[in-house]
Amino acid sequence: MATKKSGGVQGEGDYVSAKRFDDEERSFVESGQVEKKAREAADALDGPEAAELERARKLSAEGKSLHSAHPDEVADDSDPHTEKNLDKGLEETFPASDPVSISPGAD
Repeated sequence: MATKKSGGVQGEGDYVSAKRFDDEERSFVESGQVEKKAREAADALDGPEAAELERARKLSAEGKSLHSAHPDEVADDSDPHTEKNLDKGLEETFPASDPVSISPGAD
């Protein structure tokens, strides 16, 4: 007999996380900032961040992240969005025996 797993686990996610993602995505769209953020992203591709963004794109295509790349390939500045997600993941999984893991750029 199959039993329902705690938290509604479905593959690598769960219903609570999926709902939170959907709610945050809907909220962002309703905020009216989509066009502004799209322009900022386009400007970043033409600006001083272009080389780092291209490097991240290539690593992502290989199934790697900036954090798994050789240290010489990664900028020294930490990404505040990644740090926020790590902190959030830690809070949601505490206490836990496994380290927190996120995929940068996936959200």
